[in-house]
Amino acid sequence: MATTVERSQRLLRIIQRLDVRIDAAMELAAEVIATEARKNVQRSPRGGRTYEKYNPRRTHKASKAGESPATDTGQLVRSITTTVDYRAKTFKLIASAQIAPYARALEYGTSDGRIAARPFMRPALIAKRDKALEIMAKAVNQALGDARNGNI
Repeated sequence: MATTVERSQRLLRIIQRLDVRIDAAMELAAEVIATEARKNVQRSPRGGRTYEKYNPRRTHKASKAGESPATDTGQLVRSITTTVDYRAKTFKLIASAQIAPYARALEYGTSDGRIAARPFMRPALIAKRDKALEIMAKAVNQALGDARNGNI
């Protein structure tokens, strides 16, 4: 018969395994959403104006208001990252202002109306929300199943 100490140790191992699995699932879920945001920029319909750009010289077909921004130099795509707060069990999807300082203006538009919103992050979250939740639920269920089967 298991002692109270043995049960407590087993419970602690179960909690630790659950914690590890949730952390890994959060990383995966965050990356699924970030990948969708990157794809939104890379696959934008480009229904806006065409510009001649310089340095380097190129032609750029922009997105129209409401569409995800059309990629030009790739900086916006490279700026999309995730951070996970393991303690709080949360993650953030970030477009780094150091890489693409215009990311916020594209996502929300500007208050002066010069740039209309071209959201790419929020649509990614909406599109992949259920997948992210599924990843998290699967991790929890697998850890609890292992605990029930004595695999922890």
